[in-house]
Amino acid sequence: MTAQILAHRAWQARLELGFAAQQTDSGEERTILKHRRHVGPLRVQKSFYPEQGRGECHAIMLHPPAGIAGGDALSIQVSVDAAAHGLITTVGAGKWYGSDGRPATQRIQLQVADSACLEWLPLEVMVFDHAQVSSQTQIELAASASFMGWDVLVFGRQSRGETFTQGRYHNHVQIRQDGRLLLEDRLDVCGSDRWLASPLGMAGHAVTGAMWALPPLAYRDTAILDEQILQIRELISRMQMPLYITRLEHLLVARYLGDDARQAVDGFAGIRAKLRRLWFDLDECYPRIWRT
Repeated sequence: MTAQILAHRAWQARLELGFAAQQTDSGEERTILKHRRHVGPLRVQKSFYPEQGRGECHAIMLHPPAGIAGGDALSIQVSVDAAAHGLITTVGAGKWYGSDGRPATQRIQLQVADSACLEWLPLEVMVFDHAQVSSQTQIELAASASFMGWDVLVFGRQSRGETFTQGRYHNHVQIRQDGRLLLEDRLDVCGSDRWLASPLGMAGHAVTGAMWALPPLAYRDTAILDEQILQIRELISRMQMPLYITRLEHLLVARYLGDDARQAVDGFAGIRAKLRRLWFDLDECYPRIWRT
């Protein structure tokens, strides 16, 4: 940890994105990034259409400072209009830097309208020792909306043998559908907390992750979802990863606990690829930035 990180000038950054369905001159449907507004060092430069013959819109978020330090405040708001399909990922791993005591905050609000889909696929986030973090994610889904997203967290810089001995990390995730709460996750851990070593917590591992997936209306029958979960568990057994999946009504929840952030992202990406084929008849089509 450096003095420059501990005592830096705080950044205030805000990003607003809006996806909408549009009909092209040839009569094909595609999704466009109809609204894009940023304040400070957080932005999307352009949208991509890597899926041949399909109109899904891919966007890559950039945060030039590369990390979030004490005093920084980031706000991300994403809306997906009816019948649109948007995908958002990041350029690389996020970082919560060590702090001089000032908290760093992040607020994420995702709204998905009826018959629309959002894929929220950020790469892993590292929590440095001495970080002071408050992160909140609110996902609001309309009655017939669908969603796939994940959050992968790394405590300490593994390449340096660093662990999370001082600081605090607080994360709050809510997923609502048509105003009804489907899931609420809270994680509030301090440096050297016994939860990091406890078999009821991190069990000494450095990486934890969660993935959430809500299917379109046609696949919300519990018998169909239970059969699909069996297929995903078979996939997990072939991947040989510490991944687990369950169902909360019609919301699928997968979790990872291990020591390899890349393995966690790859595992969730494998589940996503399977669900894309089952739910939307789409190929996996990983974001191109993951291959660079």
